Amino acid sequence: MDVEHRFLLNFAASYSGGGYKRLYEYSRWFNQHGGTYFAIHPRCAHLAEEFPLNRFFVVSQSRLRRLFDDRRYLDKILERIGQPHLYFAYGIPMYRPVGRVNWAHLNNIFTVGRHVAPIPRLERLKYWYLGRRIRRGFANTNVISAESRFSLRVIAAAGFGNLFLSINGADDEIASLRQSNNIPAENIATAVGTHNHKALRETLLVFNMLKRENEQLKLVVIGDARQVPDVMHHRSDVEIRGMLPRPATIECLRRSRYYISTTYVENSCNGASEGAFLAQTSFISDIPPHAELLEGERFDRVGIPGLSRPFLRLDRSQLRGANLESWDTIVKAMIARAHSLP
Repeated sequence: MDVEHRFLLNFAASYSGGGYKRLYEYSRWFNQHGGTYFAIHPRCAHLAEEFPLNRFFVVSQSRLRRLFDDRRYLDKILERIGQPHLYFAYGIPMYRPVGRVNWAHLNNIFTVGRHVAPIPRLERLKYWYLGRRIRRGFANTNVISAESRFSLRVIAAAGFGNLFLSINGADDEIASLRQSNNIPAENIATAVGTHNHKALRETLLVFNMLKRENEQLKLVVIGDARQVPDVMHHRSDVEIRGMLPRPATIECLRRSRYYISTTYVENSCNGASEGAFLAQTSFISDIPPHAELLEGERFDRVGIPGLSRPFLRLDRSQLRGANLESWDTIVKAMIARAHSLP
């Protein structure tokens, strides 16, 4: 293992969505450059076979232990590897300094600041409790990163500094822009993500608008089927595919005539980026991270019948990808920042 990359990257609480995407890409990059240390969730244990130059510590924790004893496993890892140069915590409270450089990455905007979104009270309580621990931990960091300038502004408004922008890499989107032959689109509209703030009932209104001009159109929903509103389960023109592996999600988006995202708030533009640059046409909510993705791009603001907030309509053929970055660029920027600190 290269001493320059003697890092401990803690993804122990992440196994899906944007967290898994970043974990996978970091694992791939470091495996290509001699390897480093990772703390991971049991559902990600398969990465050890795919990226053997890294050393993965599988962290098994019950929800109760995560609530009251969320640090003992870290002590055991440090006993085996010593102090790393960089300790990177993805959405995990920084209870104390661990590495020479301590880096907290914000993965959930709801843990910092207040945001308007259709979220149940119990879920808001969970975010408040986790957010309190995360904000306390910011005092132990050298760097706090987030995935949009919007999120960094929210963190700064809460009184924290040492901020660093680390957007999600867009290798699939960049590759799609370079392809001369597009995959023929199926007659489907795709929505990815089923958490409450994704506002799937409003996704259905966008779909209904599109269906008025395309009667054979079907809506595909990717995500936890238990979180999908009942009204969608009872419609013959809605197909709920559940949780899919990332390659299957990307393939579905590539074959989609439409991508729909009605989310109220996001830490990043990750989902919108994949949808906008892979599906033929997209309708996405007009929120700051989406606006950052589309700076300098062509799009239209449109209204949706039954909804008061505006949406952005864009066509893949008109996009240049001016604000996309590769994972190689993103990882190298993180490493450069880590080594620039005393």
